Amino acid sequence: DVYEVALVPLVAHVVRNKGIGTVFAYGQTGSGKTYTMTGVQSLLAQGIFRHLEDSGAHDVDVVVSFYEMYGGRFYDLLNRRQRLQLFEDGKQEMVIQGLTEKPCVSCQELDDMMVFANSARSTHATASNDVSSRSHAICVISLRDQSGTLCGKLTLVDLAGSERAIDYKSHNRQRRLEGSEINKSLLALKECIRAMGASSPYIPFRASKLTLVLRECFTSPRSLTAMIACVNPSQHSADHTLNTLRYADRLKVQQKAAGQQ
Repeated sequence: DVYEVALVPLVAHVVRNKGIGTVFAYGQTGSGKTYTMTGVQSLLAQGIFRHLEDSGAHDVDVVVSFYEMYGGRFYDLLNRRQRLQLFEDGKQEMVIQGLTEKPCVSCQELDDMMVFANSARSTHATASNDVSSRSHAICVISLRDQSGTLCGKLTLVDLAGSERAIDYKSHNRQRRLEGSEINKSLLALKECIRAMGASSPYIPFRASKLTLVLRECFTSPRSLTAMIACVNPSQHSADHTLNTLRYADRLKVQQKAAGQQ
């Protein structure tokens, strides 16, 4: 159901309209974000190749890259976690130097690449989850024609879990630093979504490296965005649940405003 509602429209937009699609998974630590994203990835791989076949786009290549942002730094999950550098080129486009791009000729190969990358993510035990993902994982599936020109892009963003200071009071110093960096980037993302919802001419995407690399989803007129809000049913997580729903609602309001325009 999550795939049908959140991702199928974006896959169609990317393949048929040569558009840009972005999917966020957001929620507190331990709410099932990574579980949800890894679950839809296999369906997504099948869906992309099926849409390409149905549209007759046999000359389009599917290329995947997968990296994570951990502690404000970028690491290539398809190349032994090699350190990556972020630059802005002369066209004011963000370029990640050294990022590996793997061509995929089948849905199985694409799925295998994503499974491999997910296994290389940074995880540590927290008070909420023994194997908590402590990084933002970003999977980019690009469609290119025979000349190498981009003709569609879908980005899957598995955000690290949001936490309050009280949630990691028992952690060691490294966990506290991680939590602080995670919350800083999530706040920057929220401010970008808030600015979009208010139809502001200024989108503060430079406030974080996370929003810098996701710049297109905020500024491109060809962009469609979906957010999967993950919540914990526990009564003790009620505050987190409300915050998650408010966060996602910002994007919902922005999408409605864009539709009215």
